Amino acid sequence: MPVFNHTEDLKTMLNSILDNSYQDWELLAVDDGSDEETKEVLKQYATQDKRINIIQRVREPKGAQTCRNTGFELAQGEYIVFFDSDDYVAPYCLEQRVKELSKHPELDFMVFRSGTYYDNAFHQEPDKLNYGYQIYNDDIEAFCSRTLPFIVWNNIYRRTSLLKYGISWDTHLLSLQDAQFNLECILSGMHYAYSTLAPDYGYRTASTGSVSKQILSAAHFESNLYATKRFYSLIQQRYRHRYDHALYRGAMFLYVKVSRTGIQQAFNLKLASLVRSFSSSWGTLFLWQVRLTHLFSKALPLAIARRLPILNYLLWFRRAEHQMVAQQKKMS
Repeated sequence: MPVFNHTEDLKTMLNSILDNSYQDWELLAVDDGSDEETKEVLKQYATQDKRINIIQRVREPKGAQTCRNTGFELAQGEYIVFFDSDDYVAPYCLEQRVKELSKHPELDFMVFRSGTYYDNAFHQEPDKLNYGYQIYNDDIEAFCSRTLPFIVWNNIYRRTSLLKYGISWDTHLLSLQDAQFNLECILSGMHYAYSTLAPDYGYRTASTGSVSKQILSAAHFESNLYATKRFYSLIQQRYRHRYDHALYRGAMFLYVKVSRTGIQQAFNLKLASLVRSFSSSWGTLFLWQVRLTHLFSKALPLAIARRLPILNYLLWFRRAEHQMVAQQKKMS
């Protein structure tokens, strides 16, 4: 579990782990250079419970991905879960995950449903921020489109499987690490299945430490380009152009996220050119959409200029979110 500040959220997460019915665990809390208040909180919990081990990240680069690699390298357990330090786990989370995966020796990991955590409470009702439901016909296509079927904290992995397939966290990524990690697990040939049990993880929807919010900053632009290139390279190496449409949607997802800060023309053109280098047809469409947005911005309100050229994508994404929630309701 990477740790970086937000002490009150951290206390909630630590307390929820301690409240779990399953007791045979170790927590590797890898501190990423937190302030003294957060370090003191970690020390207090580690003093009270010897199963909590504090590790200081000492190698570069700074970030959750380095912390996760560090924790995994030191882990001794049969099973591995990667949690975030500002979320919540249900009291039955660890027990049901260990029990279910132990029933299936043929599997390398299992996916469990998640809910959300807000207003100091765990919510299981269907939501567009819930993950881990088997609602897609093709998980690879979903990951390429950035309509993520599951996040890393949905899963429990066999430690031997991660070692066998050489899976680790890409330290060049400042964001989008979960999708990269899970996609590499699938492409490596790891066997997995979805659980149909009750949601057991609460994703905090209002965390100030969320990496997903930082994706809007200029500091993440190069990382976004790198992530897009990695996705295209991984997928096309195996499937050639089968998933080009989905990969275009994934790039469009980044484009929309970044555009919320305003029209970042230099980044947008780089992203469109990158897509075009892997897929001529979809990349050309992307490039025209970028150019039209820039052109419309000279005569139209910024919000309209951003949305008009990509209206088809925006409508598709909204339908995808509605369908996801509808499918959750059917499965609940």
